[in-house]
Amino acid sequence: MRLSARERAQLIAAARLYYEDNLTQAEIAKRLGVSRPIVSKMLTRAREVGIVHIEIRGGDDQDSDVLEQLQRKYGLSGGLVLPNGKPLLEQAARYLALETAADKNLGLGWGYLAGDIVEKMSATKLHNQDGFIYPLIGHAHFNINGYHPDQLVRRWGETMGRVPYYLNCPALPDSVEQRDALEVTADYQVVQALWGQMDASIIFLRNFPSVPDEGTATRFGDALQKQRAVGSFLSYYFNERGEFISGNNDYCLHIPLALLRRCRKIVGVGLNVGVKALRGALATGLITHLVVSREQAQELLGD
Repeated sequence: MRLSARERAQLIAAARLYYEDNLTQAEIAKRLGVSRPIVSKMLTRAREVGIVHIEIRGGDDQDSDVLEQLQRKYGLSGGLVLPNGKPLLEQAARYLALETAADKNLGLGWGYLAGDIVEKMSATKLHNQDGFIYPLIGHAHFNINGYHPDQLVRRWGETMGRVPYYLNCPALPDSVEQRDALEVTADYQVVQALWGQMDASIIFLRNFPSVPDEGTATRFGDALQKQRAVGSFLSYYFNERGEFISGNNDYCLHIPLALLRRCRKIVGVGLNVGVKALRGALATGLITHLVVSREQAQELLGD
């Protein structure tokens, strides 16, 4: 629908206050005399009609061209192609902060790089995010920061201004009885309800096999090998055709795929992941935005 001159002026005003003056959505609402949800819709609309365009200039025009090719080939809505040899995590953190700035409900996954990227958020100086953030999966039994999403959402909230919610449960319970007991806890129930309202999510892609192992032998037996798994995200494993693989003893506590599919924006961070895992993740049809290096992007385009 075509914007009137007045509507365009309002969107421009809201966007400038948010992206240039670094005001929160609540502050903008007070300034413009509207509600905070209206401001959120205005910022989203400003992105949709092209008033606001998120672009990280990490390299040269070649990276923008490569991203456009990826979008055409894989049906992506956006993303980031980072030049090789540059400070990738800092640029990835800035992109993720900008890309999700206007999204009220944000879900966050786990992964080896997740902890490092969240720590880089403080350097972005984009500390005006409103809304909520919550994990998409429970915490791991091993002591790697990126695999403890409750800690990640707490840190994101402290740095960026969002209100965090926590699952307070392990990702990999030992039995179906333990899983069922955890699913009825108050914390889990609150986050499960929020999953259904999610505007955007950030997931971290992994190779298979890879370290750390997520209890795959116990959960899946030899199914991952037989069905030729190539990668995973949120401890969901898939083959190169994008087909998810189930296990007889898989009691993982993570967002159901049916709810994840309802999310309109899913950013897949694929840095340091092989091309087979990237292809498989894209073939699932879930990822709308992709973060990769130039070398990875060129491999994907060279299929």
